[in-house]
Amino acid sequence: MFKLGVVCGGPSAERGISLNSARSILDHISPQGIDVCPIYYNQQGQAYALSLSQLYSNTPSDFDFKLKTSAKALNEADLIIHFKKMDIVLPCIHGEFGEDGQLQAWLEKHHIPFVGPRAKTCQRMFDKYNIAQELAKIGLTSVPNLLVKNTDDKAVLLEKLKQFRVDYS
Repeated sequence: MFKLGVVCGGPSAERGISLNSARSILDHISPQGIDVCPIYYNQQGQAYALSLSQLYSNTPSDFDFKLKTSAKALNEADLIIHFKKMDIVLPCIHGEFGEDGQLQAWLEKHHIPFVGPRAKTCQRMFDKYNIAQELAKIGLTSVPNLLVKNTDDKAVLLEKLKQFRVDYS
């Protein structure tokens, strides 16, 4: 039987979106011939092996509350063994740890096959402003973007915003 590891959760505020992504994948994968093995990372970076039914808990806070009594915490050695039993891993973590390449780097380090771009690509793509600049250098366009710094005063920010004015007349 094909074993698919679905990784969700994570430390970012987007972990609820991550849980929804994992649930959506499970809702659309035919159960015949695929053994789905969910792994959840809590906000502190602790990994847990879940049952499919556990993945369908209510809110992220409800979910986290239930982890202590209903999921199996995995230390790094156990996690590596667990992932090595999978045919492939599908990262569904949004934001930090999932989209920034940290999870992918860890999977690469342990030679665990996964779906999606390599860690270095994720690292480059995570900063939306920087990737827009890279795309512009090779002649490709992206959505308009603006880099706002904490040190920008009001006048600097207003000057930056002028580039986004659109005349609809």
